[in-house]
Amino acid sequence: MRRFGWDRKNDALVFSLKGNIPVRVSWTFAIPVVLPFLHEWSARPKAALIHTSIFAALFFVSVFLHELAHAWAARRQGIGTDRIELYLFGGLAYFRRGATSPYGWAWIAFAGPLANILLAAFFAASYYLIARPLAPVEADSLFSAPPPMPITYLAWTLWVGALLNGVLAILNILPAYPLDGGMIAGHLLAQRFGEGRAARIVGFCGVVLSILRFAVILPAAVAGILLWLPPSFKPNWRALRGTGRKKTGSRREAAKAAGDEVEWRGKGGWPVNQGVERQDD
Repeated sequence: MRRFGWDRKNDALVFSLKGNIPVRVSWTFAIPVVLPFLHEWSARPKAALIHTSIFAALFFVSVFLHELAHAWAARRQGIGTDRIELYLFGGLAYFRRGATSPYGWAWIAFAGPLANILLAAFFAASYYLIARPLAPVEADSLFSAPPPMPITYLAWTLWVGALLNGVLAILNILPAYPLDGGMIAGHLLAQRFGEGRAARIVGFCGVVLSILRFAVILPAAVAGILLWLPPSFKPNWRALRGTGRKKTGSRREAAKAAGDEVEWRGKGGWPVNQGVERQDD
């Protein structure tokens, strides 16, 4: 595995972390970074370039640290990380096959949102204690442009960083597949209801949330802000119907059946390795 370079076959930036953990950043990871600023690019291209650059750095750090937190928690459970991928819909951490308790897997899943909670607290504290007293930002929307002053851009960066990580934490903790909250709920509910029924409960919650998300997506689109929000409908519908799982009935196969269907497999995507657990962003 190269330490740093461009993978032409998959159109992805690749590098490796300490412990020889490969990381692949697909070109599609740039899409959710650019979409919110499309309207601004036509009206104020210079400001849009600055906004896009700042948001790209914040988005990469937030999602990457989210996946690193999964890998750290897995390592604490004695489970190695096979690879980390950042792509169109966020991030994926793949783990080598290992044995741990359902509570251990729930902790591994929760570590990602916990990282975003801590980052949101850090950005918020920095904003209110350092940046805001020097240059208060009265933003009328998430992607509004601050005045062209360095300290004001710092305030905007900290404010957006806090909001971005808060949103990532809330979204990922929702009880739906393939989000971390769905994995947490599935592992914990299986202890009482069994794996099949637990998957159907999470699937039902996911179907409801998948429908309700359009209450945010459609008004944002009308306002000129293009957003994609999880959870996806298909994996939750499959889990609700109880389809797609192998007859082994194991916890691992139930989780794979609910999660693997939404992996993006176009250019820049990679198939799941046999014997590898996956943890979504």
